[in-house]
Amino acid sequence: MSLLSTWRQFQLFDFIPIRDPYLQSHDALYSDPTLSAINATKAYLVIAVNNSILKIINPKNMTCEGQFQAYDIDYRITFIEPVFNSSNLVITLAEKQGFPSIIKLWDLTRILNIEQLEASEYKFKFQTQVAVTENSRGNGAQSENFFPISCFKFNYDLTCLAVGYTNGKVLLIRGDLLRDRGSKQRVIYESVANDPITGIQFNEAEQILYVTTTSKVLTVSTTGRNHGKPLRVLSQKSGANLDCTAAGSKQELIVGLSDSIRYYNPTAKLKTINFDVPKSRIARLHQFILMVSSTDNDNSQKFQSRVIILDTRNNHISLNLLIPQSVIKFTFKINNEIYLLSNDGVLYRLYEKPINQQIELILQRELFSVAFNLAKQSKLPSDTLLRIQTLHADHLFEEQKYDESMDVYISCLGLFEKEPADIGKSAPSEDRDDFIMNVVTKFKEAINTENMVRFLGELYVMSLATVDHITLLLCCLCKLKNLDQIDSFIDELDLSNENLQEFNFPLIINLFKECGFYSQVLRLLYKLNQPNLIVEIQLYDLNKPKLALNYMKTLKIDDLLLILIDQSKKLLDSCPIETTELLINVFTGKYQATESSQGPSTTAPEGKTEYDEKGGESMIELTNYKAFLNYLTLRGGDSENEKTEEASSSLTKEPTYLPPKPNLIYSSFTNHPHEFVIFLEACIEALDKYQGNLMDKKEVLITLLEMYLSLNKKTDESGWLEKAQSIIDQYGDLLDDDSLLLLSHLYNFKPGEIKAREDNGDEEGIFISYKIDENVEGCFKVLQKYGQAKPQLYKMMLEFIVSKREIYEKVNHDDIQEILQQIKKFKLLDPLELISLLNGGESNDSEFVTFGVVKDYLLQYFTTQEQEITNNEKLIEMYEHDSTKNSYKLSELTHPFVIQNNKCSACQLKLDFPMVHFKCKHSFHQKCLSSSLVAKPTSNGNSHYVDDGSEHGPRCPICAQDIIDVNDVKQSQYRMKENVDFFVKSLHESTDTFKFISEYIGKGVMEDESVSIDQ
Repeated sequence: MSLLSTWRQFQLFDFIPIRDPYLQSHDALYSDPTLSAINATKAYLVIAVNNSILKIINPKNMTCEGQFQAYDIDYRITFIEPVFNSSNLVITLAEKQGFPSIIKLWDLTRILNIEQLEASEYKFKFQTQVAVTENSRGNGAQSENFFPISCFKFNYDLTCLAVGYTNGKVLLIRGDLLRDRGSKQRVIYESVANDPITGIQFNEAEQILYVTTTSKVLTVSTTGRNHGKPLRVLSQKSGANLDCTAAGSKQELIVGLSDSIRYYNPTAKLKTINFDVPKSRIARLHQFILMVSSTDNDNSQKFQSRVIILDTRNNHISLNLLIPQSVIKFTFKINNEIYLLSNDGVLYRLYEKPINQQIELILQRELFSVAFNLAKQSKLPSDTLLRIQTLHADHLFEEQKYDESMDVYISCLGLFEKEPADIGKSAPSEDRDDFIMNVVTKFKEAINTENMVRFLGELYVMSLATVDHITLLLCCLCKLKNLDQIDSFIDELDLSNENLQEFNFPLIINLFKECGFYSQVLRLLYKLNQPNLIVEIQLYDLNKPKLALNYMKTLKIDDLLLILIDQSKKLLDSCPIETTELLINVFTGKYQATESSQGPSTTAPEGKTEYDEKGGESMIELTNYKAFLNYLTLRGGDSENEKTEEASSSLTKEPTYLPPKPNLIYSSFTNHPHEFVIFLEACIEALDKYQGNLMDKKEVLITLLEMYLSLNKKTDESGWLEKAQSIIDQYGDLLDDDSLLLLSHLYNFKPGEIKAREDNGDEEGIFISYKIDENVEGCFKVLQKYGQAKPQLYKMMLEFIVSKREIYEKVNHDDIQEILQQIKKFKLLDPLELISLLNGGESNDSEFVTFGVVKDYLLQYFTTQEQEITNNEKLIEMYEHDSTKNSYKLSELTHPFVIQNNKCSACQLKLDFPMVHFKCKHSFHQKCLSSSLVAKPTSNGNSHYVDDGSEHGPRCPICAQDIIDVNDVKQSQYRMKENVDFFVKSLHESTDTFKFISEYIGKGVMEDESVSIDQ
C-alpha cells in the first residue's frame, strides 16, 4: 500500500451504499444469504437465489419484476452473464456435481410479459440450453463433472463459449446459442500440473483465448485441433488469482498481480504498471481499471475492502475508497456505472462526478496540465479549455516565467477557432480580440521583447494578424535591429491572410506591371499562390510560352489542370509538341512536378533564344503517337539532351494519381488534329496498360475513331481508314453501338455499321443490309454465324435466293438443300408453305425455280410421315394384344382353378396339412408362413417368411417383393404430379409436346393414389 503515495490521487468518483429495501425479510433481494450469482443488463438486475431461482429486478426502484425456477432444484447457478449490447438477454450456468453443467440463454423481456410466470411453460419458449461435460470425449460416467467451474466467457455473437475448471481444463463449445442450432464441445487446454483455471478472455480478432492459471498466462487457439496444448505461453513465472483478469479495449489481456498490472497481446507482454496493492478482483470500464482489495485480520476477525479506480490514460488514481468490515463478493456494470455487492448485503454504486466538478477539484491544486488534458479528453467546450489555459498562463506570468507563459498564451489562440458564436454572447472574434489585447498589454513593457515577436508571428501564421499587428511586428523587429529577420519575414510574408484584405493586392499588382516590375509581380503572385495569373503574365505580357511551360511543370496536378484547361489552346499554338507531351503526362497519370525554385523567373533559361521561346517546333508535323515518342527521343541539341531524355522517359513512368477525364481538354485541340490524335492514342495506351476507367476508355475510343474517319475524309489517305479498322478489330466490344452506328453512317464506314448491328443483336438487320446490296456471300456468312441462334434467317435466306434469277444462279444446289434441311429441323415451314414460297406466292416471280429443288425434301418428308404412321399402327396392334391377354388373366383370377403343387415353395418338402395356397399358384406349409418368423435369407440360400401384418392378410413371400416394387414405381409416378417445375421444364425441352403430355398422363398421374397392387 506504500506505493499509493507515488500516484496522484483525486476523489473523482462518488459512491452511494444502497441497502436492500427488503432486508431481513422473506423477499430479500441481493441481501439474500442464498445468493449465488448476480449481474445486470442495461435494463435489468438479475440475481440467483436458493440455488436455481432467478429474480429479475428493476434497478431504478429496486423492485422485483418477476422470479422463476430456472433449473432443477438440485442445480446451483454459479454464473450470470449479460449478452453484449443487449438489454434483455442473459446467460446462466448452473452446476451439479457428478452431472453435466447446463448453460441457458434467457429473454428477460419476454419472460416478464408472461402471465402467471411460475405456472407457465416459459422454458420451452424463452430459453436455449447446452449441456456441458468436463470431458467432452467421454460418455456415461466418464462424462460427469467432478470439478467446479472456475470461469466462464463467451464471444460477441454467442457462437463460441469457453468454460474453465479448477482441475486445469478449458472446454470450448462451438455452436449458435442465439438460434439453438446445436453445439459441439472439446477440451482445448488441459494443465499438466492440474493448475486451476483462474481466468479466460476472448480475442476474437486473432481467434484465440487468453487463459490464466495460478502459475501461468497462455493463449489457446479456438480454431483447429490443438490436442489440449497451448498456442503460446506468455508467462511461466506468474499467473493470476481468480477474478483478476479483464479484457482491454483492443482485445489485450489485463492481469492484476499483487505488485503490478500487466498487459498482454497474443504474442508477448505489452507493458507493466507497477502498483503494489493486493488485488482480489479487477474490472475495466473505458480507460478506468477497478481494483478491489479485500483483507481480513485473523486475530480480530475484522474485514475490510479497499476500492481503487485507476485512470490509465492520465496515470492517476480517480478513487481510493476504504469499506470497513465488508468484503466485496461481486462486481458488475449497469450502463456506465459500477456496482459492488458486499458480503453484508450492501450494494455500492460508483459513478463519476460531473466533469466540471472534477476540473474544479484539480484546479484547486493548481495542476493545470492535468485539468486541461482531462477537459480535452472529455471534449469540453473550448471556453472551458481556454479558461484553464488562461489561468495556467497567468499563474506562470505572475511567477515571472515569461517564456513558459507565452507558450501557453500562444496555445490559447487555437482554442478560439473551434468555438462557434452563441446566441446572447459576444462573438468569439471579439473575445479573441480582447484576449490578444490583454496579452499585448502585458508584454509591452516586458524586458524580453522577443516574446512579443513570437506572439505576433504566431498570430500571422494562424491568419489572425491584422494590419496593425503586422505593423507592430515590424516595429518590434526594428526595435531589435534584426535586419536579417526583417528581410526573411518580408520574403516569407503570406499575403493571402483573410484578415489582410485591407491590402489592395490588385492595385499593387497593376502598379508593378505598369512600372515593368514583373519580377516583383511574379514574386507577389507566388506568395499569393496565384499560378494562373503567373502563367497569364508569362504568356501574354512577357510572351514566353516555354518559360510558362517550365513553371507549370513545377505545379501540383490540381493547379496545373486548371491552367491547362484555360491556357492549353494558346500553348498548343506556340509549342505544340512540348504542350502535347505535358498534356499526355497529365491525363495519363504520369505527371510529376519538378523541383521549383524560390519563385517564378522572368527570364529564359541560359542558352535559350527568342526563336526557342516562341516555339520553332511548330513547323514539325507528327501524326501518330509512335512517331511522337521517336521524336522526343531524338530531338534537340547537346544542351537539351538531358532534359529531353527526362521528358521522353516520363511518358513511360507509372501513374502516380488518378488521371482526370480526357474530355476536359478536347476543345483545346480544335486547330490541331494531329496533336489530338497523338494525345488520344497515348490515352488509349495508358488505359490499356493500367486498366483505367472503362467509361473514359469508351469515350476516348469513339473520339479517336471519329478523328481517324475525319482525317481520312479530308486527306483521302488509306492509312487513316486502316487505323479506324484496327480500332473496330481491337476494341469493338468497348465502342458505344449508337455512336458507332452514327459515325459509320456519317463517314460511310461499313465495318463499323456491321459491328454496331452485331452488338445490338440485330442479325436480321445485318442480313437485310447485305440483302439490299445483293451480297450473297455476306448473307451466307451471316447465316453460317447466326443461323442456329436465329433460325428465322434460313427462311429469309430462301426468300432472298428465289427473289431474283441472278441471285438464284449464284447459289449452288447443295447450299439450297442445306437451307431446306434447317427449315425442316426448326419447323419453319410446312410443305405447302414451302411450295408457295418457291412458287413466288402471289407475285409469281419465281418461274426459274424448278420442282427438283424440293424433290428430295418432299420425298424425305413424306417417307418420314409414312414410316411414323406404320409405327403407330404396329403400336396400336401390340397394345390391343397385350390388353386382351391381361384381361383374360384377370378374368381367370375370378374363377376357381385347380392347384396341383405337391411341394412347399419355401422348404421344398412334400406338402401336408395344414397348408396355404395362393392365386399365384405358389403353395406353402402353414408353419412356413408362421407369423413369428421374419423374411430373412438363410445360409443355404433359402428363405423363411412371415406375415407382413398388412391389412390384406398373408402375402406370397415369393411374389411379395415384386408387388412392393410395382407399388413403389406407381407411388413415384404419383409423386411426379407434385413436381410442377420438372414438368414445365421437360415440356419446354420436348420436341413433341402432345406426345410428352400423353406419356405423362399414361404414367398414372391422374389416378387415385390409394389404389395399390396386391394379392
